[in-house]
Amino acid sequence: MSAPITDPWLQPLRPPAQSAAVAPERRDRLVCWPPAGGSATFFHAFAAALPEADVWAVQPPGRANRRRTPAVTVPEEAVDGVLTALDKLPPTDGRLIFMGHSMGAAMTHLLATRAPAPPDLVVLSAWPVPGRFVRQPLGKPAAELDTDDLFAFLRSLDTPGLAELDDALVAEYLLPPLRSDLLLGEGLAAMTDRAWTKSPVVLVAADDDPVFSPAEVAAWGDVVDVRDRVHLSGGHFALSAHVDTVAEAIRRAL
Repeated sequence: MSAPITDPWLQPLRPPAQSAAVAPERRDRLVCWPPAGGSATFFHAFAAALPEADVWAVQPPGRANRRRTPAVTVPEEAVDGVLTALDKLPPTDGRLIFMGHSMGAAMTHLLATRAPAPPDLVVLSAWPVPGRFVRQPLGKPAAELDTDDLFAFLRSLDTPGLAELDDALVAEYLLPPLRSDLLLGEGLAAMTDRAWTKSPVVLVAADDDPVFSPAEVAAWGDVVDVRDRVHLSGGHFALSAHVDTVAEAIRRAL
């Protein structure tokens, strides 16, 4: 049975049958932040790949079951929302892992630096060191991007499931949260009071990522303690095709 939702910022992604080998209060806890425009379900496969852990995913406002909730475009406000939600979860003596993909990796790092207790591990996928990327990757402010710009951006990433969706549905359901998350990304890029997590880090990069190369992701090694580097075959969303590989890297790093 799934865990109850104690706060809308965090959604439980437990598989139907949890491992009986570990008592609930001793399970590790994995908290995931989805990519720009994404929702909590992006990480659903990790619940099955890590049955020994509680797996929770951030559900930003403006999408899925929070579609009618106003978007948050200030990074600190989003992190505060997640920290408040974490405080409401049942206590556990297990280890705490934060993971994020793409812009979710940047938010995950910010979350790790602002958490009252540092996580035991941080997994950063497909995102470079903050401050070392163009603030406006599409060439103009997110507020000025039109529908064609956003569609082109999604297609350039080979976004999973996009081809199966009607363009009208994409425009109504996917583009608004994407735009708000790009605004969030601009806020991240503009931050000047940077701090670096003291937690060990696993870096995940894909060989054919059209947005951020493995070398750009590897630059995290200049500012954080990198425990492992995972190189995947594929593009920007290669993480979704290599869940078991990344899950095993998390186990090795703990």
